Amino acid sequence: MSIGRTIKKLRTINRISQKEMSEKLSVSCQTISKWETGRSYPDIEKLPEIADFFHVTIDTLFQGNVEDFNETLTNAERGYLEENRTGWDQSISKDWNGTILPNYGPYTPCEDELKLFGNMKDKAVLELACGNGRSLLYQAEQGAKELYGLDISEIQIADAKKKFADKHINAKLFISPMEINPGIPFHHFDYVYSIYGIGWSQDINKVFSLVSRYLKANGIFIFSWDNPLLPCLESQNGQYVLSRSYEEEQMIRIKKFGMEMNLRNWKISSYINALINNGMEIEKFVESSAHYDRNAEYSERYYSAHRAALINHSFVIKARKRH
Repeated sequence: MSIGRTIKKLRTINRISQKEMSEKLSVSCQTISKWETGRSYPDIEKLPEIADFFHVTIDTLFQGNVEDFNETLTNAERGYLEENRTGWDQSISKDWNGTILPNYGPYTPCEDELKLFGNMKDKAVLELACGNGRSLLYQAEQGAKELYGLDISEIQIADAKKKFADKHINAKLFISPMEINPGIPFHHFDYVYSIYGIGWSQDINKVFSLVSRYLKANGIFIFSWDNPLLPCLESQNGQYVLSRSYEEEQMIRIKKFGMEMNLRNWKISSYINALINNGMEIEKFVESSAHYDRNAEYSERYYSAHRAALINHSFVIKARKRH
């Protein structure tokens, strides 16, 4: 039987120690060691718990066909991500402010109104696409105990580290795209979140699979992003015209900070199905406009009060890991 070798491979790929695994499965480190060296095998009643712990099927435990999630980027994805990284590196010099907590997006209800996070005292949190760390600083102010962040931009992460150092706050920050795990622990976080960053993912199924692994049982995932209908609208002669396919989930080339960047316009259903497929249940879905002048005049700007009166600019989802 190769189940011991499979368990060891899964544990190594997921960067989980024998101690961490033994605590989650309520067995001793010696028992884990015996499984991995073939000196004993897990009881049959324990197999579903082991499979659930690693987010794999029982068949995978026996067959050993384990995918290393750090090696799943295609060449095309790597190319798109590299262009995006270069673009986000430029944002520091452009005095870009972005969206940070307690805000969720343009003309969108904020955390003070939605109260999606609840009491953050002593919580472990991870932010995807954390930028220069200002939303993580907000979490620190709310009492979060462990702060982790990940961003594709080396320059953004360097700026975040300086901010945390100036305030004498400890945070573990990683330079990485969301689609791979650069060394972040699994089964560890009370909250994983992304404030207007998740849509830059090249593969939301990969990202949500990792999010599910990062979270503890019953952990919370919160993210906000553009209403995917918004990039499909174009201003023409005082009207908003549907000029791009919503159905096709096209790769959109945009110019930001003077650089060409890439994002795929995922449908709402794709986000929802990716959550479901990776063991999460939606607790709150927000798609409403707020904080805009109902009498605002027509504007050709991408985000505008006039447009917000007709269509919500952002959506926010709160989901819970089922196990």
